[in-house]
Amino acid sequence: MSIILGLDIGKKRTGIAKSDSMGIIIKPLKTVLTEKLIEEIKELEKENEIEKFIIGEPINIQAGNNDAHTCVMQNKAKIEKNFQGKEIILIDERFTSKEAQAALKEQGQKISKDNKGLIDMYAAGIILEQYFSLTD
Repeated sequence: MSIILGLDIGKKRTGIAKSDSMGIIIKPLKTVLTEKLIEEIKELEKENEIEKFIIGEPINIQAGNNDAHTCVMQNKAKIEKNFQGKEIILIDERFTSKEAQAALKEQGQKISKDNKGLIDMYAAGIILEQYFSLTD
């Protein structure tokens, strides 16, 4: 059973979401320390074959690339090295964190410093949603 992973990579934390094997259901999965991302993906691959990775690409509207973009590209290179042959697609993630925050507030979640990981996890789900909306 193969899945697609959505990743919202940040300097400190990475939100992870996954699709079901048919690409119908998206589940925000977890947030991990970015430095442990490869180890976490390897654990996830023990449970399900990963078909491809959809990674949010932080595009700065005004100034081109920035530190966040550099971090994403470095981690993309690590994923390519460790998961050779898996497709990696970059998706513009400009407003995914704001969308995730709004969705969580709508569900009655209070947003605080203690649960920023929840926003990252839901942003990863939005990244996957955007990918599927482009492929329909």
